[in-house]
Amino acid sequence: MKPYENILLISDLDGTLIPRGGVISEENKEALHRFVEGGGCFAIATGRTPEAAAGYVKDLPINAPSIFFNGSMLYDWNKKEILATCPLRSAEDKTVWPRFAEAVRESFPHACIEVYTAENCHIISDEKYDDPRLPFEYYKYEHCNLDKLRDTEKTPWLKFFICAEPAVLHRVERLEKKFGIDALTNSFYSEVNYYEFVAKGVSKGTMVEKIRQLPEWKNYRIIAAGDYLNDNEMLELADVGVASGNAHDATKAVANRTGCRVEEHLMAWILEHVVEGGEA
Repeated sequence: MKPYENILLISDLDGTLIPRGGVISEENKEALHRFVEGGGCFAIATGRTPEAAAGYVKDLPINAPSIFFNGSMLYDWNKKEILATCPLRSAEDKTVWPRFAEAVRESFPHACIEVYTAENCHIISDEKYDDPRLPFEYYKYEHCNLDKLRDTEKTPWLKFFICAEPAVLHRVERLEKKFGIDALTNSFYSEVNYYEFVAKGVSKGTMVEKIRQLPEWKNYRIIAAGDYLNDNEMLELADVGVASGNAHDATKAVANRTGCRVEEHLMAWILEHVVEGGEA
């Protein structure tokens, strides 16, 4: 028997596996390759699309179902196959999401507003207010008219995303309640200036539970690592939740362990202190 068999390690990307604006360290790469060669399974959990994540993790030994769109998609990395999606829905009013998006655009014209589908990232706001991160990401996106996306049955929305100053996002929260969107969605901050919407009951944590339900993964111990509020449920539902040393205080509070900072090679720390330390 190999030393790391029946252990699944799931890691968030930014602030956990990758320093902000940086690259994955050689120390983290070496630790993950050693973990997988020893029988372990590794997956990622991110708000990004599979295409966007690929440029960051192309050298990593991902060999387990991975989580995208902050829980709206479960994806087989090796087969390049979508295993499950959880679109934004409203049985009572199929127009509510396009109407809400239109209201956000009209009320906050300087915000960057993005609609994510399984195929693409669609930016419905003025190009001059694009999120500064976009030119540095590894995925395609398009600026388009909201009318292209109004039929949410034909083109399901997996995630709705707003990038703006925190004061603006607090006003978006009030608009969300006015439209009744708060009853239809799981909304959260993934950064101080990023406010995101996925379907009600959907999170990285709910996809961890979906993985547990798959027959081939039911006997695995799950270690999850994260750094921000959108990781909290994943860390709570894992067998061992690890917050990076740079994590939000609320994320540290729900974790079983707080490790080193992302710049100090958190994957190597987890392998030494959690996996080899016997906690897994």
